[in-house]
Amino acid sequence: MPTSQPNSDFWISGLRQQLKITSGVGSSYRISEQSGKCKLDVVYSDKSRKTAVTPIEWKQENARVIENSVIKIAQFVAAGKTLKEAVAITFGANSEAPEPTEDATIVDLVLSYNAYGEAKIEDGLIKQSTWDTFYKKIRNKLDYVLKNNEVNNADTLLKLISKVKMPNSKLEKTAGTRTRQTTVSTICSWLEFATELQPNEEGYLNPKYWEPPKRGSKQKKRLMAYKKKKEPAVPIYDDEFLQLVEELKKKREKTAAERYIYLIQLMNVYGIRAHEAPHLYVQTINGKKAVFCDSNKTTELGESPDNRELYGLHPYWEKEYDLINKIENNYPLPPVGDQGLGDALGKYLARVDFWDNLRKTRNLVPYSMRHGFAYRMHQDARYRNKISSRMGAALMGHDHSIHLDTYGKWTPQGSMRSNLDNLLG
Repeated sequence: MPTSQPNSDFWISGLRQQLKITSGVGSSYRISEQSGKCKLDVVYSDKSRKTAVTPIEWKQENARVIENSVIKIAQFVAAGKTLKEAVAITFGANSEAPEPTEDATIVDLVLSYNAYGEAKIEDGLIKQSTWDTFYKKIRNKLDYVLKNNEVNNADTLLKLISKVKMPNSKLEKTAGTRTRQTTVSTICSWLEFATELQPNEEGYLNPKYWEPPKRGSKQKKRLMAYKKKKEPAVPIYDDEFLQLVEELKKKREKTAAERYIYLIQLMNVYGIRAHEAPHLYVQTINGKKAVFCDSNKTTELGESPDNRELYGLHPYWEKEYDLINKIENNYPLPPVGDQGLGDALGKYLARVDFWDNLRKTRNLVPYSMRHGFAYRMHQDARYRNKISSRMGAALMGHDHSIHLDTYGKWTPQGSMRSNLDNLLG
């Protein structure tokens, strides 16, 4: 019986499989033979392709050389080089130095991010509850990106995390979304903190590799991908809000309905964001109970202050719904879910015919409840000319310029002068 000959191409299939499972290379990099040399074929994320022929001879004894060279080329490409530049640098035909990178194995980015959170809590800048909700979600995205990509500098990290789509997520991180903006902003804030530490301090990152783009820079704006045209704020009106509550009371699942009713009451009466609802608390000042929010918000302009005081509009709604008592006694809210309370609320309301009609005819979204607070504050005859735009911005927890940009059309002109005339006259 003749002895079978070993397959001479076995080393090729083995090498291809090894590169496929190598971190930072994967199935995007393919090798083949051309004119006796190793040819590299790369498929980019936008489905475009580039090819390059290396000077390595296509021989079995060069398998290890081919493997190491492809890994090195992939690292240069990940750092921003073109395939042609990466090949030239790898084989010494180009004297240009590659973009600075750092061996990911000696840098634990997740530990650095944790140190950032611990410092913010220790300095009183955020509450533990804020870290456990908002900041840990960002950390989960960071951890996911690092486990699935070769990341060795800030530029690569930010490009990846600005577009990451988490498993089981139904929402695309499209240009200009608040999720994308807050994710990029938070990562940049952490990198600023980490690169300003001393090398011996916990969480330190080398600024040569990890310094983020400057605030307000074009690079950072591109990462956030701000929408050129801002959608106008559409408020929910008082009668629509009251009718929505009545419609929710008709739902069969009474427990779930009561929790969502409580959430939309908080949003409408206090003008809060949905994710702030779990962070409300009551404090007695000068013998009167007042409602505060201890969840801050990260924006391009910085962070909104913790522990901002809220004011119920209308005040009689606050009493009628017994909101202060419910907040004190931790009245149950809906489950947060993977995407947060805002997303959970949107999905729940999508099953309510009355809301679905408002969405189609008036373009209402859950955030319209916060817009409704601003509209009421500046347009209702009982409050207009009494609450200035600066006071309104403080109540809603954002910068005055943002308040004017978003709600300026509702702010009566001359409100500051009217306030001062009333106070000093």
